[in-house]
Amino acid sequence: MEPLSLSRAEILAVLPAGFLFITGLIQLLSDLGDTSKTSRHEKTHLAMIGVTGALVAFASLFVQGTLASTGELYAGAMTDDLFGRLGAGVIIVTSLFVTLMSGGYLSSSGNNKAEFHSLISFSAGAMVLLCQATNLVSIFVAIETLSLAVYVLAGFFKENKSASEGAFKYFVMGAFSSGFLLFGMALVYGLSGGSLSLSDIAASGASSDALFAVGVLMVLIGFAFKVGVVPFHSWVPDVYQGAPVLAAGWMAVAVKSASFFALCRFLYHSGGGAYLDQILVALSVVTMILGNLAALNQQSLKRMLAYSGIAHSGYLMIPVVVALSGNDLSIGASLPFYLCAYAATTLAAFGVLTALSVSTDRDNIGDLNGLAKSRPMLALGFTIALISLAGIPLTAGFIGKLMIFSDAIGAGFIQIAIIGILTSLVSVYYYLRPVVAMWFRDPRSSFDLIPAPWGVQFTVGVCGIATIIVGLFPDWLVELSRISVETILG
Repeated sequence: MEPLSLSRAEILAVLPAGFLFITGLIQLLSDLGDTSKTSRHEKTHLAMIGVTGALVAFASLFVQGTLASTGELYAGAMTDDLFGRLGAGVIIVTSLFVTLMSGGYLSSSGNNKAEFHSLISFSAGAMVLLCQATNLVSIFVAIETLSLAVYVLAGFFKENKSASEGAFKYFVMGAFSSGFLLFGMALVYGLSGGSLSLSDIAASGASSDALFAVGVLMVLIGFAFKVGVVPFHSWVPDVYQGAPVLAAGWMAVAVKSASFFALCRFLYHSGGGAYLDQILVALSVVTMILGNLAALNQQSLKRMLAYSGIAHSGYLMIPVVVALSGNDLSIGASLPFYLCAYAATTLAAFGVLTALSVSTDRDNIGDLNGLAKSRPMLALGFTIALISLAGIPLTAGFIGKLMIFSDAIGAGFIQIAIIGILTSLVSVYYYLRPVVAMWFRDPRSSFDLIPAPWGVQFTVGVCGIATIIVGLFPDWLVELSRISVETILG
């Protein structure tokens, strides 16, 4: 038997996820028997060291390598290409900001436990691997690993009944979706000649088989649960409302981003036949319409952002179907760009909610009344995030939607582009309601921030500035996104 050996490329590719997993394990062990309520700084600093290590390891991939794919690693289980790197970058940067915001928030709620940081690290490591996974087994293992951690995060505030209820619903629906995912993968594996590797599946020519198409559809359903696509969205509002603000933000950004990166890689390799683009069009249209309409009358900020996130999943389905139907992967460049823009804006939005969540989550639009008078910078950051989510010009969200709708029109999907534009116009109403409350209403109560709020203010400021900069100078990220999508089949 040949000795086991690892190449330099394999070691470098797995380092970011490795740092995150090791950090999660250390955090878990550090809290054993610790009853102290004053060690918030130590727990947060330890998490920051681990996430920073992952960020440095991630940066080394660009220093040591090139933008081209390194090919199959770990016997085809994963790869190191620019598409996966973009996804990993979104996850690692998001975990960095969530960690920055967590210390004061956990202390103010009486849940100053290292397990929170541990769960963030474990789920982040699994998401990084999911973005790089090119094998059916590695995809499934990564999804289940991140799901188990996020289930616990959703119900982290055990004394909160709505959190426990939402976590239970998330667990049941997640297990249900895993069944679809696994059975679909089994069909794809069997009908592609026993191939686990996505590249082998693409080369097998099995996409014309009707049963293979059923397998691809079942995998699509499994991913649709994860990203909250209608009609597989029912868990999203309840889970977001019951979960801690930071956990809800983590799910809104990281889980959605990792799942879409993995879904795109799978669909681009598996094909699935002419039926697939029609199903994706239907899912996209229904998701955009229902998500935006349901958000119109929400008084809860987290439920409003939950339905908003559902609507954005509908927008993100458009570049997938456009690229699949036209076999032009460069058209799908709008998807990684949009995910990067969505991550920055959503982090800023949840950052403001985190800053205001002292002892209990302030979750009503009326709780924002007069925020601009006492906390103008937070109000400005939240305003930038909301107008970007609405797709108003001079923001990253506007460029992302412009790219998506332009690609759809260019590929002949004029109807879906029109529906997307109209639903975006509808969304302006509910996105502007918090803006009006912050800037034009008298405050109901004082706006005491969580202890040591500098991490929240830093996150909101950086994400707000990034949203404007990308909106004004998008060319570099557009080009990076285009190259990344072209590497999937390269």
